[in-house]
Amino acid sequence: MRIRIITDDFTSALDGTACFAERGWDTAVLVRPDGTTEADVVSLDTDSREYPPALDHDALADAAGAWRDADVLAVQFDSTLRGRVARDCLTALAASGRRKLLIAAAFPTAGRTVEEGHVLVDGVPVHETAFGRDPTLPVRESSIAALFGAHGMELKIASDAARAAALLSVHDAVVVDARTEAELDVIATTFAGERDLLLAGSTGLLRSLARVLPRLQCSPSDRLDRRDHAGANVPPALRPWLVVGSLNPRSRRQLRIAEARCRVQVLSTDEARLPTSAAPQAALLDLVPQVVNAVRSGACDGLVVTGGETARRIIDALPAVSLRVCREVMPGVPLAMVQTATGAFPMITKAGGFGDDEALATCINLLTEAKP
Repeated sequence: MRIRIITDDFTSALDGTACFAERGWDTAVLVRPDGTTEADVVSLDTDSREYPPALDHDALADAAGAWRDADVLAVQFDSTLRGRVARDCLTALAASGRRKLLIAAAFPTAGRTVEEGHVLVDGVPVHETAFGRDPTLPVRESSIAALFGAHGMELKIASDAARAAALLSVHDAVVVDARTEAELDVIATTFAGERDLLLAGSTGLLRSLARVLPRLQCSPSDRLDRRDHAGANVPPALRPWLVVGSLNPRSRRQLRIAEARCRVQVLSTDEARLPTSAAPQAALLDLVPQVVNAVRSGACDGLVVTGGETARRIIDALPAVSLRVCREVMPGVPLAMVQTATGAFPMITKAGGFGDDEALATCINLLTEAKP
């Protein structure tokens, strides 16, 4: 089975494949549209989340066209609706040649639910939370139907998978509610493998697909190879660095706890120096070279990074030769082995708004305790 995922952000590309990797699927993450792989599950980071919304994004359309015959084709977007959600989905739908679109945006384990077509974070409409005040991509709308309506696409709202199937029989696009992981699993079971359907959603949908799709059958020798792929041989980091580029208030609480509890080198953007939307990019120009120099010199042998833009810029600057996704260390937080021209090191990436207050401290401890 060929599963192909088009995503708009680097951390999403990793966490969307980690759930498959730990279940034995051969996975790969591409950071360039011209990358090639024969892996079962492939995710491409088109880096479109902060791309100007009025412009076409060729990498996204090219991937959708190239992968139109995949058994499962999915567009992955941010669980809090940051970025070009409607634009990217509609671009992929047109380029793929698929006739129908199903949007399942919930990620209940992370507190993101969809009710009556609206995204809620811990029960609050997403635009009324801290994501509505995001300094780079503030979320102004919680209604998924309204987002698509602004781009000329009418979405029907379904209360569950059965209703979504009925609506798709007569309409082109449906958004389906989900409040629990069980409801999301039913959605994934109902629609996985529909070759005329483009799936769209957050990491929650991909985790459900990984749970409900049949595990691959393989020989004993292949099983050993897949176990290694899933992270059995990840070395512990003796000199880990924590890199915090996200400005999400939750990330900043997590940072303060990690600094207090862990022995780790910390690099973070300075909240006081970031009053404008242009400033985060300037801050990354200072932060990324420090990380790259530390990795190349051996001063750093493992990374915990929060903020998709930050992680992507580090990978591009190294540059990374390949990324092997190993497993999830917590819901939506993947561990990967990064291969450069001179060596490899483990990296855990976390989206800014994910996890409890101890999430970064937990990630650091997991990185340093990894078993060879």
